[in-house]
Amino acid sequence: MLATMAQSTLTVRMLFVHVTIARGGAVVDLAGSLLVAAALIVSAWALGHAVGTPGLVFASVGRAKWHWVAAMIVLLAAADATGLLVALYYLIRIRPRLNDAGAATRVAKAPRR
Repeated sequence: MLATMAQSTLTVRMLFVHVTIARGGAVVDLAGSLLVAAALIVSAWALGHAVGTPGLVFASVGRAKWHWVAAMIVLLAAADATGLLVALYYLIRIRPRLNDAGAATRVAKAPRR
């Protein structure tokens, strides 16, 4: 599990090591729930974008599609906070390059008038 809450203690697993983030009451429980929800949403968004992007667009920016998809699936299945970091890196650094390369490809293929 990405975040666990036991007796109002929020623990996050990162690189398979458990780190205590906070101790407290209801606020810690809410923060843990929000952290898990945010991690799942961000990871799903990044994974959906990677799966939907053609492999040729990945190749045009010097990346391998299967590397990104496999890394996100494995880390999401392991429920490790590192999966969230990989998804965030993908969305912030890789996705804009892919979108630019995809847009350039669409412009190049557009019929000229």
